[in-house]
Amino acid sequence: MLPHKEVVYVDHVPSMENGILGADIGGTNSNFGIFQLTDHNPKLVVSVHFKSQQVPDFAHLIAQVVQYMYKTYAIAIQYVAIAAAGVASQQHDYTKPTNLTIALDAKKISTATGISCVTIVNDFEIIGYGLESLAIHDLVLVNAGTAREKANKAIVGAGTGLGKTILIWHTELDRYIPSASEGGHGDFSPQNQQELDFIEYIRTSEKRQCAISWEDVLSGNGIKRMYHFFKKIDSSPGYSPQPDDIFKSRIQDDNAEKTFELYTRCYGRCAKNFALDALALGGIYIAGGIAAKNLPLFQLPIFMNEFINCPKQQKLLEKMPVYVITDYNVSLYGIANYLIAEGICP
Repeated sequence: MLPHKEVVYVDHVPSMENGILGADIGGTNSNFGIFQLTDHNPKLVVSVHFKSQQVPDFAHLIAQVVQYMYKTYAIAIQYVAIAAAGVASQQHDYTKPTNLTIALDAKKISTATGISCVTIVNDFEIIGYGLESLAIHDLVLVNAGTAREKANKAIVGAGTGLGKTILIWHTELDRYIPSASEGGHGDFSPQNQQELDFIEYIRTSEKRQCAISWEDVLSGNGIKRMYHFFKKIDSSPGYSPQPDDIFKSRIQDDNAEKTFELYTRCYGRCAKNFALDALALGGIYIAGGIAAKNLPLFQLPIFMNEFINCPKQQKLLEKMPVYVITDYNVSLYGIANYLIAEGICP
């Protein structure tokens, strides 16, 4: 099996005959969680984590994880659900992840694993299902607001890409229903000369003919684009640090500080636009690795100033609660909750 990180969440991993395998396949990381199901209550017992770019064949990797769990913990997997950044087929048996070259095919996974129950779902739709499993300490409050009971909620999050989902209350089911979205590919909305210059920099340096999307700006690659944009302005020597390193060096590096500020402002605007689109009076939640690793983004006045920057609806936005999700396993919780909610697991 490929190099991986493994985490055990219980004192003793129980053997089981009907284990649930949830997989969150992203452009950077592929995370697998094993759940024990007791009285419709899923419990995460162990997880394994891989680098997505090292995976040549996901069907083969999933089969290896299934075999590893049986040999190591005597866990027999009966259900497999996969969350991926992309549009799932109508039958939930196929998707081509947006930021990977390899497709996910339930039929190939079933053949490789011998498991008949394999489901593929959009990743941010799954985060919506995971929201109810988060503890209070997994949510960092950015704006207190006043949540309206059973009102729409929205989730937005940047990482390798940019994902969104809206949660709508279903009265008969007595729970929220998340809706898949590809809104991260909507057009970026520049509001000043600096941002227009930034767009022109992307077009010129990357020979782009198409529109610049929110994902182009707020993803990990977007951070690098911003940094190189500022370096070009002051003619600094060229080198290519990773997004995490750019943000960590902002105290010593003026271009990194400018990147941090522009990124914060753009994130605030993206969250505002989505909050208005969704009328998220139940709250807007910010997910993704970039947010969880860089909480100071949301503590800067720049973020909330941009979030409420709407003359006709400023009061409305001020009332919306804003949270950052810090639990990396929210997608794994969501997979288990999805299987139960949709009646896939008995």
